[in-house]
Amino acid sequence: MPCPLCIERGKTWNGDDPRCAFETAVFSPNNWNCATMNRLRQIARDINISYRDDQAASSLGAVPFEGDDYSGYVVMTWYKDRGNTGNAFIAWSGEPIRELTLADAMLAIRLNAK
Repeated sequence: MPCPLCIERGKTWNGDDPRCAFETAVFSPNNWNCATMNRLRQIARDINISYRDDQAASSLGAVPFEGDDYSGYVVMTWYKDRGNTGNAFIAWSGEPIRELTLADAMLAIRLNAK
C-alpha cells in the first residue's frame, strides 16, 4: 500500500508510474517519485542541509526531527534531481543508525512544515 502522500498526490505526469518508498511502512530503496521522499528532499533543500554533486557522490540531504524518546536526522542520498532516493535512514548522536519508517518520515515532515 502506498504512503498517504503518494495516495493524495497520485500520478501527475506522463511516463513511469510512481513506486512508493514505504510499501511496507519501512523505507525501500526500490522507489520512484515517492511523494514522502520528495517532500523530505525538498525540506532538506529549503533548510539548506543538502549538498549536490552530479559528477561523483550524488546528493546528500538531512532533515532534523524530534520524537518523544529521541531526536536526530532523516539522512538521505539521491542522484541528481531524479525520482529515486537511494538511501534513507535515521541518525543521531550516541545511537547506531536505524532504518527509516513511514512514521519517522511523517513526523519529520510535520515538524518541518512551513
